[in-house]
Parts: sequence; C-alpha cells; structure tokens
Amino acid sequence: MTRSLRVGLAAAGLLGRNLIQVRRYRAVPLRCHGAYRLCGMQRMYLDQALALYAELHDGKPLDLPRRWLYRLAGDRLGVVALDIEGRVVGAAFYGFTPRDLAEGRVHSSFSGVHPAHRGRGLATELRRSAILHFRDHGVRGYSSRISADNIASLKPSLRLGFRIVERYRDTATGEQRFYLVCDFDDDYREAPAPAAPLETGP
Repeated sequence: MTRSLRVGLAAAGLLGRNLIQVRRYRAVPLRCHGAYRLCGMQRMYLDQALALYAELHDGKPLDLPRRWLYRLAGDRLGVVALDIEGRVVGAAFYGFTPRDLAEGRVHSSFSGVHPAHRGRGLATELRRSAILHFRDHGVRGYSSRISADNIASLKPSLRLGFRIVERYRDTATGEQRFYLVCDFDDDYREAPAPAAPLETGP
C-alpha cells in the first residue's frame, strides 16, 4: 500500500467516524463569561480559530483532514471564545479516535487562548463548555496525548484530574509521550479561575 493511499484512507476514516458520531449532536450552546461569549465553532469563526492554532504552534497549520472536519462539524466538535468585538481569542478542538469511541470518550486535540487574553479564566471556560456539551450527549470523559517534557501542559492536566494510563515513545519524533484520560464525573476537578473583567458603561 502506498503512503498516499494510507494517508487518504486515514483521512477518510477520521472524517467518517466523527461525522457519523456527531450527526445527531446539537451545536455547542452559547455561554457567557464576563465580556466574553463561548459557543460552537461555526464556519464564520473557523478561519480565525485555525489562525490562532497556527500562531500557537509556531506557524504550523492544522492538518488538512481536520480542517475539513471542523468545516463540516466544527459547531459540534469545537468551542471558540469571542471577545466583545466578536473576534476569536480562544479555541478548543475535539474529535473521536477509534479508541475513544470504544471507551466512550472524546479526544482533546488542542485548546488555547491568545496571550493577550490569558489569566481571565477562558481556558477553564472553554473546557467547561466542552464538558457540558459532550456529557449532554452521553460521552463519559475525554483523553489527551502530551509529551513527557511538556511540563506546561502536563502539570495543569494532572491537577484537573487527568490520569496517565499509557506511556509510549512516538515512532515519528522519538519523544516519550503520555496518553491520559479524565472522566467527567469521576476524575474532573475544576481549576480555580480568575474572574473575567466586566465591561463598564461610558
């Protein structure tokens, strides 16, 4: 089997299993946090969310199959945080791997907030919006993969209740990585978040 065929089959599998899984899902509902709004990643917000992803990954864009997935089902598989002017300042991407489907979880592949808007509880609210949404549709928890040396992501995840269930070495990069899970009802611990600033009138 050629590499291009393998890549094509993997992309088709990614799109197929996710679109089938969320075909009856409702969109992530609108929530407010101070002056910010959080909602599903509708198409009108996708380009900004992808730009934020690239900015936080040193210019590296999200892969093409996932860009198509979020174009087709972003309102059910992604969450965005909008500032008072409607600009995307935070985003979180989710999806279902075969393992997650078998175990009743959803995979958290990215969650990030623009540096200018950090420290206002948006990361927590992105997570909360996703938990409420997926739990409402019968999902028991979520999973994540984090490199062992990525302490900035690993420590907060462990504090939130993620459990390391597998250690492995990435065959492509040689990195040691962890596969973690966090079940919403049994493991999840809410992190204290600073209050978001309130907008004041003139």
